[in-house]
Amino acid sequence: MLAALLSNCSSSQTGDVAGAGAPGTAGAPSAGSSAGSSSAGSAGVAGGAVGNNGSAGANLGTAGNAGGATGSAGTALVTTGGSGAGGGSGAAGSAQAGASSCPTVSDFATWPSNEQSPLEIGKAAAKAFLPHTLEGYGGDGYAWAFTYFGALQFTKLTSDTATNSKLVTDFDQFLSGAKPVPANPSPKPGDNNVDTRAFGMLPLEVYLENGNTKAKELGLSYANMQWTVTTNEGYTADVRWWADDMFMITGLQVFAHRATLSDPQPKPDYLTRAAKVMIAYLAKLQSKTDGLVHHTDKSEPYWGRANGWIATGMTELLLELPAGADRDAIMAGYKLQMDGLVSVQITKDDVGTWNQVLDYQSATKPELSCTAMFTYALATGVKNGWLTDPKYAAAARKGWLAVAKHTKDGLLGQVCPGTGDARNLTGLEAQQKFYMDIAFQDGDRHGQAPLLWAARALLRQDCPGLR
Repeated sequence: MLAALLSNCSSSQTGDVAGAGAPGTAGAPSAGSSAGSSSAGSAGVAGGAVGNNGSAGANLGTAGNAGGATGSAGTALVTTGGSGAGGGSGAAGSAQAGASSCPTVSDFATWPSNEQSPLEIGKAAAKAFLPHTLEGYGGDGYAWAFTYFGALQFTKLTSDTATNSKLVTDFDQFLSGAKPVPANPSPKPGDNNVDTRAFGMLPLEVYLENGNTKAKELGLSYANMQWTVTTNEGYTADVRWWADDMFMITGLQVFAHRATLSDPQPKPDYLTRAAKVMIAYLAKLQSKTDGLVHHTDKSEPYWGRANGWIATGMTELLLELPAGADRDAIMAGYKLQMDGLVSVQITKDDVGTWNQVLDYQSATKPELSCTAMFTYALATGVKNGWLTDPKYAAAARKGWLAVAKHTKDGLLGQVCPGTGDARNLTGLEAQQKFYMDIAFQDGDRHGQAPLLWAARALLRQDCPGLR
C-alpha cells in the first residue's frame, strides 16, 4: 500500500488524485490529469477513474470533471489506463484546482540510511506517542494535541491502520466526557485563550479521518467561539500579536474549513478569517528586509519556534486558499520568510539546523523544533511548486538530516520547552540573550508534532496547494 502511495506522483503518472462525487465526464487519453485534488476527509469510496487498457499506463486518461462538493472525502484512486471514466458517486470533498502532476523532487527520493528516512522516524515518533493518548490537555497542552493529530495524519498517510485505529478509539474518551477537554470561553482582549482553543484542531482531524460527527461538533465549537467577539478591524479578540498565534488561530480555522467543505451554505468563511488575521500579523511582525519574524509586538528577537509557527500557519493556509488577493499576499510573506530562513541555516558544526535566535551572531545554539517546522514548510513548498529554486529543496533535505541526527527512539532532541517573551528587557541584545539562555530538553513534546509534520510532508505525494 505504501509503495503505491509513494508512487502516485512520479513523472510518469497523472499525479493528482480524483475527487469522488457526482459522475464526471469521461476523459480522453491525455498525458496528465485535469482532476482537482480533494481535501482530506473520511468514509465513503471515491470514484477515481480507472482507464481501460492503456498501453502500459503510458496514455493516462483524465479523471473527468471533479465531483460536487458534497459529503466527506473518500479514498481516491488515480487513473491508470487510457480512456478514464469520471468520478463515481462516492462521498466527496470539494475539488480544488488540480495540476497535471506534482513536481519531482530528487532531494527527497532517498536517504543515507533507513534510520534517517522519514518513514522510519515517523513510525517511531507515532509509536512513542501511543502511551500518552489519554493524558489530555492538562499536561503539555497544545503540544500534546498537536502531536496527537500529527500522529493521526502520519499513520493515515502510511496506512498504519492498527496505530491509527488506536489513536481514533482512544479519543472517544474525550468525546464521551470520560476525559475532560479544555475550556472554551468567549474571547476577551488580554486573555490568553489562544493556546487552549487550539485543541479544536484535534477533534476536527478525528472527524476528517472517521466521519465522527461528535468530533466535528466539538472541534467547530472552538473555531466558531473564536470569532464571537471581534475587534474593530474584524479580527478575533484572541489576537495578541504573538507570532505563535499564526498557527494557533489560523490552523484552527483551516481545520474547520476542511471539516465543513460539504456543509450547506451559509456557513462561516473560515479561510477568510484565517487569511485576514495572517496578513495583519505579517504586516506587524515580519521584517520586510530579511523576511524573518519578531516573536511579539514587544519582543524583537527572531525566536526560532515563533518563526516556525508562522511558517507552518502560512503553509497550511496556502494548501487551501483559492487564487486571489489573500493568497497572493500570504504567498509573498511565505516566500520572503523562506528566503530569510535559507540565508540563516547553519552551515557548519550542526549542519542543517537553525539557531534558537535565528540571526544571533555571538553564539550558536541549534534548536530542533524550529528546524523540523522549517523543514515541513520548505518541503511542502517545494512539493507544491511554490519554491522552484533548487536551494529550497536542498535546505529542506539538510534540515531533515539534522532532525534525523537528533532523533532517538522517535523522540526529538535539543528542543526549547517554551518561553514567555522578553518585553521586560531593554535592548535587542538583552532580549536575544533571554531566549538563548533557555535550557533545552530532549524529547520535549514541543518537538514531537513538528517531527511528525516534517516526516509526513516528505512522504506526501499529492500537491493540493498547486495552483
